[in-house]
Amino acid sequence: MIRRLERYFITGIVVLLPLAVVLYLGVWIWNASDVFFLSLLRLLGVETPEWLKPLLPVLGLLSTAALILMVGMLAGHWAGRQLLAAFDQLVNLVPLVRDVYNAVKQISTSFFTRPEVHFSRAALVEYPRRGSYALCFVVQRVEDRLKPLPPGHTVVVVPTSPVPASGFVIVVPEEDLIPLDIKVEDALRFIVSAGFLLPGNGGASLGRHET
Repeated sequence: MIRRLERYFITGIVVLLPLAVVLYLGVWIWNASDVFFLSLLRLLGVETPEWLKPLLPVLGLLSTAALILMVGMLAGHWAGRQLLAAFDQLVNLVPLVRDVYNAVKQISTSFFTRPEVHFSRAALVEYPRRGSYALCFVVQRVEDRLKPLPPGHTVVVVPTSPVPASGFVIVVPEEDLIPLDIKVEDALRFIVSAGFLLPGNGGASLGRHET
């Protein structure tokens, strides 16, 4: 009986925790948008009329979205990119701030941008030592383009967790790759979750096949 109640309790946590996080973030964004719009009005020296106060959260969300769009448009032009590059250099001069800033920037880049390189599939490679395996993404065959390296090698990217946008490139023999019967998206979720989110279906294929 106690074990059954414990199982029910854990199941309830699993069900309610994501909902609680989403609700908490929603309330926080709603309240923050109210404060943002009030601060914007005070900066402009405008008094807030009483009839407008109930609409402040909605106006805050709209003004925040407009600000994000304006920054995105600015970053899409040459002058904006130069300005942002100068801001990055300025932030990187501050020791503690630059670590937090660069970490958040890497995470947001990996989540919200489309990578220019599309990996063909996920695989395992025996790395960094014999008996241990790292998840990797297959990029392309080397063929004879990295002489004097002989043919039969493949370029793979070994991502780092929890930010798959970073990592390193290694060249391995094709027969050393262990194909995985999972989608690239599932492999990315596995990396981002630091190994907690294992793919629900499929697993490592013990056979070898070419890229």
